[in-house]
Amino acid sequence: MMRALFSAISGMRNHMSFMDVVGNNIANVNTIAFKSSRVNFQDILGQTLKGANSAQNGRGGTNPAQIGLGMTMGGIDTLMSQGSLQTTGKLTDFAIQGDGFFVVSDGTRNYFTRDGGFDIGIDGGLVNPNTGLRVMGWAANSSGVVDTQAPLTKIDIPFGTRVNAQSSSKMDFAGNLDASAAIGTSVATTVTAYDSLGISNSVRVAMTKVAANAWAVTNNASSITGAAFGATPLGAGSSITGSPNDLRPGTWDIALTGTGAITAQFTPALFTPPNTFAAGAAPEPLITGTIPAGGVNTTLVPGLTITAPTVLGVATTQFTTGLGAAPATATAISFTTGGQFVSTNPAVSISLTPTNGATSPQAITLNVSSFSQFAGQSQVSLTNQDGFPAGALVSFAVGSSGEISGIYSNGANRVIGQLAMAGFVNPGGLMRAGQNLWTSSANSGDPLLGTPNTGGRGTVTTGTLETSNVDLAQQFTNVIIAQRGFQSSSRVITASDQMLQDLVNIIR
Repeated sequence: MMRALFSAISGMRNHMSFMDVVGNNIANVNTIAFKSSRVNFQDILGQTLKGANSAQNGRGGTNPAQIGLGMTMGGIDTLMSQGSLQTTGKLTDFAIQGDGFFVVSDGTRNYFTRDGGFDIGIDGGLVNPNTGLRVMGWAANSSGVVDTQAPLTKIDIPFGTRVNAQSSSKMDFAGNLDASAAIGTSVATTVTAYDSLGISNSVRVAMTKVAANAWAVTNNASSITGAAFGATPLGAGSSITGSPNDLRPGTWDIALTGTGAITAQFTPALFTPPNTFAAGAAPEPLITGTIPAGGVNTTLVPGLTITAPTVLGVATTQFTTGLGAAPATATAISFTTGGQFVSTNPAVSISLTPTNGATSPQAITLNVSSFSQFAGQSQVSLTNQDGFPAGALVSFAVGSSGEISGIYSNGANRVIGQLAMAGFVNPGGLMRAGQNLWTSSANSGDPLLGTPNTGGRGTVTTGTLETSNVDLAQQFTNVIIAQRGFQSSSRVITASDQMLQDLVNIIR
């Protein structure tokens, strides 16, 4: 009889623990990334009244007779199943899709969490605003390279920090060159290049068909006509400046008309010495000069200046320029008979000569390997270049692999850090530390640190949070089960008490 009382007491006691676990699950139904628990019960080894016998002498065997002594709680398992992802739209909210934990630290000890509700601290660090723990990972060096073999360090988002200007050294072009175009046809585009001071410079790149399946790449333009002086007389020392664009190697001609003494010169001087002509009604002779090898991008130089040292008449005075023959050394883009790019010979490059104090000359390599040659309108476009002006960090973005890219006011993107993620051989063996934190235990194994989306670790989703994995329907069912188990055990005690009372009353 006493065995029944002790068994019932164990049932009541452990069903109360069952209800405690269920109550905690329900209480945390809205806790970020909460992982629910499950209770496992075990029976207690009972008292053996009779042992088992094997079959012998024509008789069958007999089973043991044992009376149990109640039940005990075998363990409380943590269910590490994935919770649903809820969109928040907040830039610093992160969720893990798959296995793994974020690593956070108080400066002396690392903790692990799936709660990605982070924020930017006053010092620029990525922190959990509820605990003050810093998010850990790896910082990138000045070149944007992250060493994930280095010790973990706190992640900083240094808003307002500046990135220096970078001069353009490579430009990638793409498009199509019209295969049906006549030899001598040119197609050009004007792009922006940055010098070492971050100042933008316009560069005009032209491609001229020089033979079947071959195009010359030059920084030139078609014939250019300068502006006219107009009908108003120019006083002594008056001048007009034109800026012809992108002169390729070859012969460049200037035709002068008008009256009065006229001095023409190009700055920087490409014609040495400048030529002076006497007054006359007839057009003046041509000034002929040779553009140096490599050409001249005249958007970077003052251009043509015509100066009138004496008062000119009212006759219109103008200058015109014309391009000489295409240089024999122009880079040629070769295509197959199927319109596919073959090669360039020699390599395509241009040279800028800034006059604003930046590094000069500045060589820029042009990558034209993405061109094709098919019939149809020619299209030339710049797809990428490595130059940019100075800028400041204004935002950031986190990729699915945890890389943190800084977004700067100049449009540049640069990796500034990498989130760390910890995996465990047995995540169910982790110890709860409160505040949505976990610590490793002897049965969880040591944390396997690495980057998201590697080594079985999950991916990172930004602007979302992981919700609790508590199944309310299951938990309410467990409430009924726990209550019924407790109630039934209490009835055993009541019945046992009545039986003991009847036994005592036998002698009355």
